[in-house]
Amino acid sequence: MTPVHMPLFKRLRELINQGSLGQIKVINTTFGSHKPYDPKNRFFNPDLAGGALLDIGGYATQASVYFMNSTPSRANSMMVPFETGVDEQSVTILANDNHEMATITLSMQAKQPKAITISGTKGYLRIPDFPRADAAIWYHTDTGESEAIALGNSADALWYEISDFEQAVQDPKIALEFTNLTGMQFETLSKIQQAW
Repeated sequence: MTPVHMPLFKRLRELINQGSLGQIKVINTTFGSHKPYDPKNRFFNPDLAGGALLDIGGYATQASVYFMNSTPSRANSMMVPFETGVDEQSVTILANDNHEMATITLSMQAKQPKAITISGTKGYLRIPDFPRADAAIWYHTDTGESEAIALGNSADALWYEISDFEQAVQDPKIALEFTNLTGMQFETLSKIQQAW
């Protein structure tokens, strides 16, 4: 998925790894679309893998687990089904053994910001339009100041993704990182569905 291939995401992950945000405590991810009412449309059709989790939830879940320091070990989730039975909206709480928590709020018929807030003991990052993000705001707890971080270009999102995959073909270490992240994401998606 595109978010983790964006240069900004990689830079923010470096900041987290360096301890710039302190201990990560909470990640809050929202993603909502406003899809027209149509039970036969792929967004709502169970025969076409419809529902918020398997569509926009892929982006939100991957982005959330990308910024956590270990795989979520627990998931609590509630969903409201569309008349076809697929999830039209859901709220999920994830937690890992590092005492990090994430909330993921999805909706297919209520527009929400596509945004992530990553909160640590030293400050927080706010990433608007996260699926192809090229800008974030870093709020520093100790000074009360904020700074803008800009890196990459949202229009080049698919190029970044292709470039990363080309590198993964050449470097088994990079391939393993993507494999592990994908495994974390699918394990998390399964935990969410099991909670329903």
